[in-house]
Amino acid sequence: FEIILEALNLMRQLQLNIEPQLDARISDFSGPGWGHVVDAIRQLHTGLVSRFYVYGGAGTGKSHLLSAICDSYLELGRSAIKVSLLELLDAPIEAISSLEFYDLVALDDIEAISGVLHWQKAVFHLINNHEGQLVFSSRVAPIELKLELPDLQSRLTQAVSVKVPSGNSYADRQALLQSVMLRRGIHFDQSMIDYLLTNGPYQASLLLQTLAQLEKMLKGEKTKLSSTTLKQIYALIDEYRQ
Repeated sequence: FEIILEALNLMRQLQLNIEPQLDARISDFSGPGWGHVVDAIRQLHTGLVSRFYVYGGAGTGKSHLLSAICDSYLELGRSAIKVSLLELLDAPIEAISSLEFYDLVALDDIEAISGVLHWQKAVFHLINNHEGQLVFSSRVAPIELKLELPDLQSRLTQAVSVKVPSGNSYADRQALLQSVMLRRGIHFDQSMIDYLLTNGPYQASLLLQTLAQLEKMLKGEKTKLSSTTLKQIYALIDEYRQ
């Protein structure tokens, strides 16, 4: 009983750590390259899909997408939580049982349990016992996961899976920036935005990190920037691109 209480407390802590960072919306992914992903999320919302698996390279926005999906459920008055399996690996195995109480559970970094058989069994147990919906993310397609538990591998390959865009599309990056900046009330000179979109990192996560650093650097400044400040900004953007 004490172990279960400890697990529940841990999950509450994880939820508290996650929910304030949910600053993500499905509208962030309105770029043309994300159309097939958003269509699948609509099916998730309507209940046509119960198991959803997204995959793509490092930094392509998977974690941001999972946060957006959870946020969309919270807006509908339903319970949702996103947990990184990388963070959960050191938790008591019983921690995962408390996830069964959520309408939607988003498990990030599913590849982290490769080589960790007891956590593979725990995730398999969750899939079998969770009556709601499950979302998974990984850097690789389900069939490419290196799992020692064949039953789990089979269950994951049965999920509706979609590959997220790489970030090479200017239109996708522009849609992401516009949505996030509008929501956060960020106002930059258009020339700086253009430079960021053209010369900044293509990966969604790095793009958003760069945006956060620029916001911190400017501290809400909207006046005309000095040439020195602009050089610093462009240097920062170039650094993230490398």
